Formats: sequence, structure tokens, C-alpha cells
Amino acid sequence: MHVHPALRGVSWPAHAQALDAGDLTHLTSLLAATPDLWRGLVHHDPERRWYEQVVLTEAIEVWLIGWTPGQFTPPHDHGGAQGSFAVAAGELVEDVYHGPDLVNAGRFVHAAGSAVGLGAGHVHRVANEGRVNATSVHAYSPPGMRMRHHAATVTDLLERARRRLRRLRPAEAARQIEEGALLVDIRPAAQREREGAIPEAIVLERNVLEWRLDPSSPWRIPEVLGHSQEMIVICSEGYTSSLAAAALQDLGLRRATDVIGGYQAWARAGLPVIGGLAYVPASRSTTGASSSGSWPPARVQ
Repeated sequence: MHVHPALRGVSWPAHAQALDAGDLTHLTSLLAATPDLWRGLVHHDPERRWYEQVVLTEAIEVWLIGWTPGQFTPPHDHGGAQGSFAVAAGELVEDVYHGPDLVNAGRFVHAAGSAVGLGAGHVHRVANEGRVNATSVHAYSPPGMRMRHHAATVTDLLERARRRLRRLRPAEAARQIEEGALLVDIRPAAQREREGAIPEAIVLERNVLEWRLDPSSPWRIPEVLGHSQEMIVICSEGYTSSLAAAALQDLGLRRATDVIGGYQAWARAGLPVIGGLAYVPASRSTTGASSSGSWPPARVQ
């Protein structure tokens, strides 16, 4: 049995019988409600999600986790163990899936003081999508079951990203830009030359986007004012921009979003463009393949 010295005043089960999710939820709730026991143990590291196992018996294992804004887990289960987590401070968002195929079953927001039980087949993703640090208490039984991560397809990633965004139609985006939003064009140079440019846009190609827009980055551009700034990402057709905007939200830029239909829709709406083509018809692509709304798009950018 291993119990952190700070928690030795708590009565831990001495038997080897596994606990169910209800028992574990009761335990995590009690621990989350008594922060004086463990507050001094928790760290919040912006470079990596901090966690520490503080209890290990034959029946249970207990962990403390510190989350800074934007930190998250990939989709996973707990190897057949039952479990629970309670939010002690801040807020965590949980995406729950129907099994390892990652069919989404729902999204749940867990505020400080809430606790949730996890059945043996529970598959989820947990994230701190707020603006402040979060702390959570986790318990699993039986202990020692290996966490299993589940891969996602690009379609899954796109769907997940868009659930987080309040996406804008071109006219809406133009109004937001007039009111001070930052428009960021992530298309590569060759595509901008072929299609045209947007006079209001700041050009940042995708491979440097996070470094240039993270308010805490030494390589940020001067136009970045802080985490509360509204940023609108635009690509050619509105696919890559959704993934990019979600990545910016992971950095704590909670007002990041993108343009539905991308530059193509912007140009078709008659909004200002410079050079290139007014728009590339949806039935044409540089490869000659059709892109009439089918998946995947002929030109993904």
C-alpha cells in the first residue's frame, strides 16, 4: 500500500475487493471537498498536464491532476476499470463516446464541486477549455489497469473541432472584422496567388500559426492583444481553418473561430478581394476532380 503522507489521515480500504463507480464517486467527491489535505501537492504546468498518483492499495488508485487552460487528454478508456473524477477547482469539459469507434454520445461540462462515475467501458476525452487552471481528483478500481487510447479519423477531428466553434458566414465575419476581430489567412502562397487575397487579412501559414498567435509566445505578432481577442481563421474552403481555430482554442484563445466555406465563399459573397480569381467554381479543382460538396473535398486547405 502506498499513501502520500498528506493523505494518511484518511481511511483507505485495506481489502482487495474492487469498488464500483458509485463508491468511487463518493470518494472523489469527499476528497475534492477537502482541499486542505492535498492543495499543497498540486501543480499547474503550462508545458504539460501535471498528475501524480497519491494513493495505491489493492483495491483502488487515486490521482491528482492539474490542468492549465487548453490542456486535454486524447480519447481513452481505463482498461476495464471502473472510475470517477471530481472537479475540485475550475471547470472541465468531457466528450463521451459510444465505444472505441468514437461515435460521439454527448458533451458535458463539469463545474467545480461536481463528480462523475465512469463505468468499465467508459470512453471519453477530458479538457480544460476555460480561462483558469482546473484541478481534479480521480479514482480507479481495480488499480493498475492500463489506459487505452483510441485513434480518431480526420472526419472525427473535424466534427469535434466544429462542435467547439461558433462558425461565421462570410458576411458575419466581415461585420466582426469591422468591429475589431483579427482575420487570419492560413492559405499557402501559391493558393493565395491563384485565388486572390483579402485586404483585411493577416497572412500566417498553417505551420507557424500557434507560435504567431499565442499571446504567451515570444514569436507572437504585434497584432495579438490577449486571450480574449476574437480571431477568425480563413482557408480556401473552410476545412483546415476549423482544425486551426480549434487548435487556437486549445491555446486559450476562446473566441477563435473560422469562416464557413472559406475564401471561396468569401469571394462568392462579393466581399473585398485583391487579384487572383473572384472564386474557384465548386465543380472545378486543380486536379480536375469534382468538389461539389462531396467528402473529402478536392482541395483541402
